Amino acid sequence: MKVILAKNAGFCMGVRRAVEITIDLVRREEKGIATFGPLIHNPQVLGLLEERGVKVLSGIPEKASGTVIIRAHGVPPKQKAALKALGVKVQDATCPRVVKVQAIIKKYQRQGYATIIIGDRDHAEVVGLMGYAEPHVQVVSGDADLPGLQLSMPYIIVSQTTQDNATFQRLSGAILARFPGGQVFETICDSTRKRQEEVKNLCQKVEALVVVGGKTSANTQRLGEIAEKMGRAVFLVETEADLDWQGLAAFDRVGVTAGASTPTWMINRVVRALESFPGKGRAGVRARLFQAMWYLLASNLYVAMGGGLLALSSALLLGLEPDPRYFLMAFGYLFAMHNLNRFANQEASKFNDPARLAFFKARQWPLLVSSSVALAGALGLASRFGAGPLLLLATMSVLGILYSVRLIPLAIARLTKVRRLKEIPGSKTFFVALAWAFVTVLLPAWEGRRYGLPVVGLFTIVLAIVFIRNALFDVFDVQGDRIVGKETLPVCIGEKKTMQVLYLLIGLVAALLFLLPGVGLLPGWARAGLPAILYMFVMVQLYEHGKICHGVKLEFGLETVFPLFSLAMLAARLLFA
Repeated sequence: MKVILAKNAGFCMGVRRAVEITIDLVRREEKGIATFGPLIHNPQVLGLLEERGVKVLSGIPEKASGTVIIRAHGVPPKQKAALKALGVKVQDATCPRVVKVQAIIKKYQRQGYATIIIGDRDHAEVVGLMGYAEPHVQVVSGDADLPGLQLSMPYIIVSQTTQDNATFQRLSGAILARFPGGQVFETICDSTRKRQEEVKNLCQKVEALVVVGGKTSANTQRLGEIAEKMGRAVFLVETEADLDWQGLAAFDRVGVTAGASTPTWMINRVVRALESFPGKGRAGVRARLFQAMWYLLASNLYVAMGGGLLALSSALLLGLEPDPRYFLMAFGYLFAMHNLNRFANQEASKFNDPARLAFFKARQWPLLVSSSVALAGALGLASRFGAGPLLLLATMSVLGILYSVRLIPLAIARLTKVRRLKEIPGSKTFFVALAWAFVTVLLPAWEGRRYGLPVVGLFTIVLAIVFIRNALFDVFDVQGDRIVGKETLPVCIGEKKTMQVLYLLIGLVAALLFLLPGVGLLPGWARAGLPAILYMFVMVQLYEHGKICHGVKLEFGLETVFPLFSLAMLAARLLFA
């Protein structure tokens, strides 16, 4: 099925901020964290926060301790004051866009103005706004509320930040026609407006629209209403389990958007599920091709093959013969390590990629046995190259297996809050790249007695390429990783800075591939790898600008960088060496 993902789907700024504030508090405080009302309108995120010990207060308790977080929708000022009176630490996670509306209302309320709020009467945000406008406040949720309006003083009109723009314009116009002179503040947030406009554009490209979000989310429901008005079939789902496959079978091109409270990992799960569905007229060869791609990715056969080819091309670049044992040693080690680490890191996969986790669990023992055999085979091949390569690969294997095990002494862990290697900030992104560079460059170099600057240059190139790949996958999974406490690079420095680092590294790799042959550290035909680096740059650009959505096709495309790079080197060696 052809799936087109809206560019602005997922957490808006305010929701992201509220979730990150909560997660940061969870990481700093062990207990006593609660939110005043549901933090956001998404049951999956709320469930994950509950698992991390975050409670939800439905009202002002008689007594409390610890930290209470004000939800993203905001609360009436009297409730905020009541919470502070309890003596708890109050952390305000109200969306800045909502705070702006509160400030407008407060300013004009002091000047003697009444307030009309266009929005859903019982919505948490509207309830909070009413608290700032009391006693002269009225709510208009639809045309039926217009006849009951009574105004005898100056007034302002504001909007719930997630209101439909067309509805706001229609209702505010009707109010002004009946009661001239009111001041109108269009307080619909930019994120909401962009999502709604994008849905309209998306509906011109697709036959149906899947809207992902909580059932109680007003902005999610409005996205579906806009699509229905444009004549598109709409499927409202919270998770991929809610997808109506019988209904979707009638369509070939489906759009996906999501409410402001929907996490990226949930959207990705829905996209992956839709991509795997044949759709109307797409059964047969295309479906089988997709399933083959999926199997190669999920089993880690494809990534291990790319590593094996990378080891062969590294040997050629260092002036060695293309010994098949280099391929088999790298293949066996990478196949084993990727699968064994997935076995030890199932918590994050539960959120980021449950389909792949289900694949692994269904084939757990065959994959674990084959991984163990592959690792034993890689160690056996290394032993034939000598004690040095065997010791290096054995050490790497032990560290890889123990990566998720509690190794760090309790005394140090209490000071650093790091109990395992994987909890060192940014460690996963770097350590995996380091392991690849060791097995694909250093082992062949050691066996072939190649030392010096050529090895350092090639080691740096491979380290950077694999680091780019790892960091981009971490960007895909940043929200799920943050919730489960994984300290990946995007979690530590943010997605935007991570993308900047990736572009710098792509530039570094391109510069090294161009310059090192010029000074004789690598053969001239090494520049044949430059198109593969350009391909990687294009893939990153397409993802960043929303031209290709996160899913099986994007992941397969990224993993293809290694075969492309390696095969280009092999072909260049045959043609020009």
